[in-house]
Amino acid sequence: MTDYSNSKIETFKQCKWKYKLRYVDKIQPEIKTSVEAFMGQMVHEVLFKLYDDLRKGFFNTRQRLIEFYEQKWNEEWEDNILIVKNDKKFYKNKGENFIIDYYERFKPFNQIKIVDLETEDFLELSNGNRYHIRIDKLAKNEDTYFVCDYKTNNRLKSQEEVDKDRQLAMYSLWVKEHFKDCKDIKLIWHFLAFKEDKVSERDDFSLVRLKNEIENDIKEIENEDNFETNPGVLCNWCEFRSICKEFN
Repeated sequence: MTDYSNSKIETFKQCKWKYKLRYVDKIQPEIKTSVEAFMGQMVHEVLFKLYDDLRKGFFNTRQRLIEFYEQKWNEEWEDNILIVKNDKKFYKNKGENFIIDYYERFKPFNQIKIVDLETEDFLELSNGNRYHIRIDKLAKNEDTYFVCDYKTNNRLKSQEEVDKDRQLAMYSLWVKEHFKDCKDIKLIWHFLAFKEDKVSERDDFSLVRLKNEIENDIKEIENEDNFETNPGVLCNWCEFRSICKEFN
């Protein structure tokens, strides 16, 4: 039995050699992460605190969350984080603006009831493997559940793209299994850079088909033995660039 995730499967599709280095050889890269990913992680931690404290009966002011963001950024920043464009201050300010904009859009945060945050569980697959379930924010309103994902990148997906997105759709299968009062599921992407949300839904037939697709993707991964490189613009952000056979 092997555990898979959306990022693991997408890494294989992006570059099989990168997949091998990260998941098969388990090589620890010199570059821990990119500044874009680090900023995204910090923003996620702030939004987790926002809703987690609300569940405990504590309402954070906007200023308190910004102070928490500053503290986390300074504590966790490392000098080997990759910066390709702009500089550290640019991304720090960008993340702060994401938090401010989100806070102003959704305060007082009582539109839906929080069910769970940063879920850690697995969906059993028919081939004996498991699919990792990591939902940023799971909420409900009566018998409708909301699977929410925060996006901090600079690309706003079209409605057609989110309607084809596989990650949150797979998460909805897990929601259906675990919450029997669930009648409807809405998939929500919060595109923080655009102050815009995208919403999508799936029917049962499309979810069954998707699960089969994921299982076939995993079968392809498990049958792979060549692990070829796939050079492209994303190589500039790859943590394995310094040891990649394409650049050496």
